[in-house]
Amino acid sequence: MKKILILFYTLFSLNFSAAQVLQWRLLEVAPENMEEFMAAAAKKTKMYNSKEGQPRYLTYRILTGPNAQNLVRFQIADSIQELDVVDTKGNNYWQKTTGSLHTSKGNSIWVRSVRGSHIPEDAKRVDHRRIIFYNYKDEGEADFWRFRERVSKAMKASGYEQWMSVFYCSSGCDGNWVQVRFHHDGFSGERSDYGAPLKKMIEKYDELYGTDAYEQDSNKVDQSLIPNGRKIRHHQLMPELSSPRRSK
Repeated sequence: MKKILILFYTLFSLNFSAAQVLQWRLLEVAPENMEEFMAAAAKKTKMYNSKEGQPRYLTYRILTGPNAQNLVRFQIADSIQELDVVDTKGNNYWQKTTGSLHTSKGNSIWVRSVRGSHIPEDAKRVDHRRIIFYNYKDEGEADFWRFRERVSKAMKASGYEQWMSVFYCSSGCDGNWVQVRFHHDGFSGERSDYGAPLKKMIEKYDELYGTDAYEQDSNKVDQSLIPNGRKIRHHQLMPELSSPRRSK
């Protein structure tokens, strides 16, 4: 147990430093309220979350799973300290205009794993997300993160062109939850990204880490998970309900 705790704090400190933070919540909206909610949320976002110095938010429609057609909205911060600043005026306006139109569920904080993510400099910004949620055992931590960091390095070495953002839950989750967010240009882009680019990445992985290393390491990840510790969801960014993207 002592070794596991030491490993956890080592990974936490390495990944947390200068890492992007998401404060995440599920918004349940009845179908008959969706149009009115979206109009109010878009107006609030434009007024309070579209200028430099204002809190930044992204909103996604959930496409699959038990919460499909509801929304997930999260504040983006460049450091955990930014969450100490409460936008009272904007929050009051949100509650006044959308409070009766939705139910907010859960509040969790996710931190980007810098070493596990792959963020190409010239990647095209796209709105479609395929997200794999993992929940690993404490004793599986080393195997899980070894694979994620190796995938990141293999993606870079193979010239993989799309983003892969990896976030771990630092608060508000039960267990060791991680989400791996693959960025695609729609379902058709997802299909093509998992063709030749994926094959090339796996070949590079094996070149870097040994024959059949990808298969062996991915099998260890399977063994590291709790029962039913993997689920896949699709989300679609809603630009009108989101802060403008920052230029690179």
